[in-house]
Amino acid sequence: MHETTGDDDLRSPGTFVTVGEHRLHVLDEGSGPPLLLMAALGSNWFDLDPLVARLSASWRVVRYDRPGYGLSDPIGRDHHPSLLGEVERMAAVLDARGVDEPVVVVGHSLASLYVEAFARRYPERTAGVVVLDGSFVLLPWRIVPLSFRVGNAHRLVGAARAVTSRVGIRRWPSFQVWSRVVPAPPEGRGDQQRRWSTHVFGQPPYLLALLVENAAFGSMNQTLRSLRRSAPMPGVPTIVVVASSRLPGWRHFWEWKQRRYAEVLGAGEIAVLPRARHFLVSERPDDVAEIIDGVRSIPTRE
Repeated sequence: MHETTGDDDLRSPGTFVTVGEHRLHVLDEGSGPPLLLMAALGSNWFDLDPLVARLSASWRVVRYDRPGYGLSDPIGRDHHPSLLGEVERMAAVLDARGVDEPVVVVGHSLASLYVEAFARRYPERTAGVVVLDGSFVLLPWRIVPLSFRVGNAHRLVGAARAVTSRVGIRRWPSFQVWSRVVPAPPEGRGDQQRRWSTHVFGQPPYLLALLVENAAFGSMNQTLRSLRRSAPMPGVPTIVVVASSRLPGWRHFWEWKQRRYAEVLGAGEIAVLPRARHFLVSERPDDVAEIIDGVRSIPTRE
């Protein structure tokens, strides 16, 4: 593991840290207690800019692009994401940035698996846990072999590349699609978000990373269920944040499901954001930042 600057593009924000076989794009901003912010499935660092802008006044916020996302190295055919592999990557990034005190880990959507597993695996390095509209599976999935699912992702992107190349499409849709998927923050989209979404979002390396990580979800969830039986959650402040839908039937189910998740985590707090969409890190950054700040006022459990 070693750290370098961005020699490919010196104007790139952040720095680069090599962990294992991947060079990862890392941003370390703000001052205060350390906080590791993990993005959702299919999210890049710039999706978190609105939230980080609110948090960095009182937290030292570390975030990184997982392999294949953002400006991190693309993934190869032998890359099979695993839950514990990502937990070790989280620890390695913190080590590379010299963070040796316990951190608050915050995970959006699928990244809730990563932050929960980190807390169970490294309780001594965990100061708090915040789950933002996390992914909680009530029943175990029937697992299709991971290698088959990952192989399908590579075949799909390979076929799409061949077709677009044949018809002369050099660049796949990016900003226009991203702006439909990710809601704008209250202040509107920044120039850096526009620039980097055009450069990254929807391009073949990104799509491949998204499909491969999604393919690994069932396997990672199975690992987490096993970890829950062997490694208890630490008694640190824990909050589950719920994006409560505008649709009454779905809203009641989703809130019930997230309360079940809170019970599994031993969360002392559940925060419901009414009429919020899943991408609350961009749509409701002020509310989310305020909830995260509230971790400091929650007492540690015995």
